[in-house]
Amino acid sequence: MKKYLKLASLSVLIAVGLTSCEADDDGYRDDPTEIGGYATLSDRSISRFDRNSDLNINFFATEAVSVESVEIIQGGSVVGNATVSGETATFNTSILGDFTFPDDDGVDQQTGSYPIRIRTTYSNGEVSEDPFTVGVEKVISLGDNATETTMDSLSAVTLNYEVSTFSANVDDVMLELKRNSDGTFIDSDVDVATDGGSVMLSETNFADLNLGVNDTLFYKLTATSGNLTDITSGQVAITPKAFTNSNSVTLSDDLTMNQLDLATGAISGDGEDNGADIRFLDPTGFEVIDGSDVSFVKLDEDFDADVLTARAAYEDGDTITSATDLENGDIFVYKDTRDVEDEDGNIETQNFYGIFRIGSVSVVDGNAVSFDIDYSDGF
Repeated sequence: MKKYLKLASLSVLIAVGLTSCEADDDGYRDDPTEIGGYATLSDRSISRFDRNSDLNINFFATEAVSVESVEIIQGGSVVGNATVSGETATFNTSILGDFTFPDDDGVDQQTGSYPIRIRTTYSNGEVSEDPFTVGVEKVISLGDNATETTMDSLSAVTLNYEVSTFSANVDDVMLELKRNSDGTFIDSDVDVATDGGSVMLSETNFADLNLGVNDTLFYKLTATSGNLTDITSGQVAITPKAFTNSNSVTLSDDLTMNQLDLATGAISGDGEDNGADIRFLDPTGFEVIDGSDVSFVKLDEDFDADVLTARAAYEDGDTITSATDLENGDIFVYKDTRDVEDEDGNIETQNFYGIFRIGSVSVVDGNAVSFDIDYSDGF
């Protein structure tokens, strides 16, 4: 009988390649031109939930040859038979195993693979064995989510996730949150789509956790199908909001250097119209210049400040527009309203919050003539 393959079969052969043209140890010949056909597993990736799904096999055979039977072999043993229908067949994933994948230490892993061989018996009496691997993947996984943010931006953090199975239904997805590693997870009180998507933290009840700077928000997403679950988790560290502007200056009673522009750190002379915010105030102090939006709150002690803690201290105190009898170590927080240009050239009005520390005070003949200032702010 003349041996030849259908053109479609030949093109697939070129794509996948031949494993061997010699007989294997069991006497099976892998060259389909000698055998009369071969099998290919169409579905090679499933999820942890796909424990009762039908996987498809396609056959490519010469015109005079048909498929008689198909066995699925695993670890050298036949674990099941495929149901043949013409040039296709199906077998159920339930024959593969218990979906546990222990590592070298015996610890079960969430994903893994099942090496199998498809043994096909053809109408011409020939038999082929074709090796394949069925990969088992997670059902739910995270997108490229933020791992840190500042407290004022936490509500805008979006948790992206993906849900994927071969054919299994996902009954439910639940999002839970907790404060720090030793906290207890609580339900987020938000409906989570079972086909993947995103959840913005502002939609959840994360405020109930009373999170603060240097805390970490832990979250986990649990997908459920019947009595099966798959979990993915992540975390968002809440970092201090760093100051973006810092300067060290000296304010003097010298009328040529008695004014300070907080935004730029520029020192100017009395009466100069250059946007200065404060000026030296006799005998030892400063005052806000008319037209400036700056106001201060004096604190009792120093602290490790950032933009948000400076803002909190400012909003919790009594505002002033002048201070006198300054001493080395005095500390203030302040608020300054400025116009800021964004990357697109648009002008936005922002409230800057900062820390303002008094350094050395220089005294001549009993009178203060200057004092040093270290300050930082941001929005």
